Amino acid sequence: MAKFSRCLILLVLAVSLAGCVHDTTRQAGLRAWAGELPFVTRQMKTAGFWIARHPHPDKIILTPKEITSYNSYITCDLGLTNDIANAAPRYSGDLLSGALKEALSSVEDKGLYDIHTRPAGKAFFVRMQKKMRLEEIGPEINVRYGFISRYCDQRILPSDEGLFASPDDIDFDELQNSSLEIGAPVLILHESNDGAWLYVVAAASSGWVKSGNVAFCDKAVLADYVNRRPIAVMTASKADIYLDPSLRDHYGYVHMGFVLPLAEEGASDAVKVMVPFRADDGRFTARACYMKKDEVNIGYLPYTPRTILEQAFKMLNAPYGWGGMRGEQDCSMFIQEIFGTVGLKLPRNSSAQGKVGYPAGEIDKNTTDEDKYDILSKRAISGITLLYMKGHIMLYLGSVDGRPYAINALWAYREKQGDEELTRVVNRVAVAELSLGKGSAKGSLLNRISSIRIIGNPR
Repeated sequence: MAKFSRCLILLVLAVSLAGCVHDTTRQAGLRAWAGELPFVTRQMKTAGFWIARHPHPDKIILTPKEITSYNSYITCDLGLTNDIANAAPRYSGDLLSGALKEALSSVEDKGLYDIHTRPAGKAFFVRMQKKMRLEEIGPEINVRYGFISRYCDQRILPSDEGLFASPDDIDFDELQNSSLEIGAPVLILHESNDGAWLYVVAAASSGWVKSGNVAFCDKAVLADYVNRRPIAVMTASKADIYLDPSLRDHYGYVHMGFVLPLAEEGASDAVKVMVPFRADDGRFTARACYMKKDEVNIGYLPYTPRTILEQAFKMLNAPYGWGGMRGEQDCSMFIQEIFGTVGLKLPRNSSAQGKVGYPAGEIDKNTTDEDKYDILSKRAISGITLLYMKGHIMLYLGSVDGRPYAINALWAYREKQGDEELTRVVNRVAVAELSLGKGSAKGSLLNRISSIRIIGNPR
């Protein structure tokens, strides 16, 4: 049996990798728009407010060399991301088969509903099992290589059909695993029986994508493209790609933090980048495209609190999107994108992100809200500290008048209303004071925090 790279893992498929556990913040039948969140003032809605309060906003947290080592640690030591360019050429069929079976049974056990509000029947899962060709997976898989040529959804099962936790749950498709950007390198491990779907491993997630969104290439071609320098780093919330230097023939867009090889900086308002395209035979070809200079940076931004805060607030009020649905971002994708601008390659889901960095303080089930606030006020660092709770993650901003704040991509929170609870729908990236949700069955954001971690090296 061939050896498999320890820097390549098959990321969890039994449950969705989408960043937030949505059923902890929703209650069918009692919903209202959140509007302005309590204790958040107009001034708090810009990066400058928090930068002005920061003792060292321009301090370099990690150098480029340290970031490279940090990424390697996340991949090879923590096993939370994949090194696609250096993956082994063969993969264990038993591992793949086990992951696909677990994904299928996990979805089936949830008792989900289809888009027509009917319970997902046995026939659907029988059809999925047949489509996945589980019995044809051999003991060893020869890995194929490719690039995503169009922004696409990555699914837990090879199906466009949505499945939902309740009949009114259409904002949260339980089959949505993640989404992949134009230019994302992938390993191709399996194909559906109709050839319409490919099971791929990306840098931070694994799942099914439509075959037409993948451009095939050789391993050497993939490695050459991924390692090209210099690079254009996306610094806009959504950076547009055009086919012409006059920026009129629109091709698509890529999210903040993603990178494309730079072909030419140019003297105009556009930069030329190399973008993967899928030729008629399905093979990879790199094509010169154009992007606005003010939506990219040549090379990564410096990792400072100022950088992260400024990038985070570029996303303020951006719509929430479970697992990248509709081209938006959930809580962990928001974190992934802003830290991507400095070159940090964080894991995809919130629970994995909650394991990165070093703890600002120890928290267990007996830690009080006062103790958590003490850790935040004395040890957490604005702009580089992640606050994790089950199913959700936030970026710490700081404290004002004894109240701690974070910025996060938030779908909703619960509010006590007499004997019942009202779900206040936020559905956007927002600044939140951490008492949000106090008095509800789930408790406040502060009460639910189980990890406070700083993304840097302990000094």
